[in-house]
Amino acid sequence: MANTHDITAPIARIAAARRAPPLSGRLTAHLTQDPAAAAALWQRLEAEPLMTCHQGRAWVEAWARATDTPLALVTLEQDGAPFALLPLEISRIGGLKIARFAGTAFSNENTGLIDLGMIADIAPVAPADLAAALSQAGLDADIVLFDKMTPQAAARPPFSALPRVLHQNPSFQLPLFADFGAVLAQINGKRRRKKFRVSERRLEAIGGYRHIIGNDDAQALRLLDAFLAQKPVRLASQGLPNVFAGPEVRAFLTNLATTRTAEGRPALELHGVELTGDGHAGRIIAVAGLTLKHRHVTCQFGSIDGSIAADASAGELLFYRMIERASAMGDTVFDFGVGDQLYKRSWCPCETQLVDCYAPLNLKGRLAAPLIAGMIRLKRAIKTSPALHRSAAWLRGLTVRKPVAAPEAD
Repeated sequence: MANTHDITAPIARIAAARRAPPLSGRLTAHLTQDPAAAAALWQRLEAEPLMTCHQGRAWVEAWARATDTPLALVTLEQDGAPFALLPLEISRIGGLKIARFAGTAFSNENTGLIDLGMIADIAPVAPADLAAALSQAGLDADIVLFDKMTPQAAARPPFSALPRVLHQNPSFQLPLFADFGAVLAQINGKRRRKKFRVSERRLEAIGGYRHIIGNDDAQALRLLDAFLAQKPVRLASQGLPNVFAGPEVRAFLTNLATTRTAEGRPALELHGVELTGDGHAGRIIAVAGLTLKHRHVTCQFGSIDGSIAADASAGELLFYRMIERASAMGDTVFDFGVGDQLYKRSWCPCETQLVDCYAPLNLKGRLAAPLIAGMIRLKRAIKTSPALHRSAAWLRGLTVRKPVAAPEAD
């Protein structure tokens, strides 16, 4: 219910009415492949709290080094003043060249890098104007696909006027508070505590455990090795291909795990559950990788070893410990990332519908755009329809041999 005694609302409306309309000046784009050439702007824009770490320099350069991917770093300017930096890569699908955010295959929510101080004075960018500026800058692509964008990011120039479709997967968030009890109260705290105590008792029965964090390179790489050994088993049990199989992916994650932020924390922080009892000491049975951007924690991936203490729900226990720690450290959101899974819904009271925006740059891109949008809609329909999802899983099962499934989602 609105506060009828609030006198600030009408004042704000009068101020908004008197405010000058957004500028619709000349849009230009500049393209470089050299991160050093965009370093100053990159450092300034990625410091903005609302910009995701996935367009940050650590993420993008780790991806480029590991995969030998040429970067297309696009700076957008309004009347000569830079207001956006878009770190892109170009891939070929058939004969179509698609520009996307660099490393987006392994990212969660994307935002681009935008100067929020300027954005109020910039009018929505017409798709044709953006296409012309990118083409004139020499971006060698037929279409640009800005995928997995948060609704807030997609509502800002240069994305706000672009055609779009809902991304096939939502993302899930858990708000954090200093009082961990208040965090758990959002998600049936009594049941969550009971489940945690049961997990601890079952691990204590085989000698105990400890929550470990990869704060140094050696520990981080040990945890990463455990993840890369565990994850293929879980994916195979679901009839899914191992997207972490390539050496370039290992190199990418290694680069992130051994890179330090300006605050001295790993760009990718590895956490794990390690057994401590005789016979199992040193064995890691659950792993997760986190990123942190301005008190916003994002879980990038997770895995479990279901061959031991499967009934202890080690993955759930690890999330409990990580979330408890994040609350104590003053973080405000624990983001479970993109992908609709039951364990995420069990933890998260908030769900975000992401969007994919696209900008055709030429005739080939304009012809392909409806097909790309149609494929995204089809994937979403399959994922949101239990019957279609079961059919798709059955078809996957015809081509992927499935071993005995692990008993817990990771």
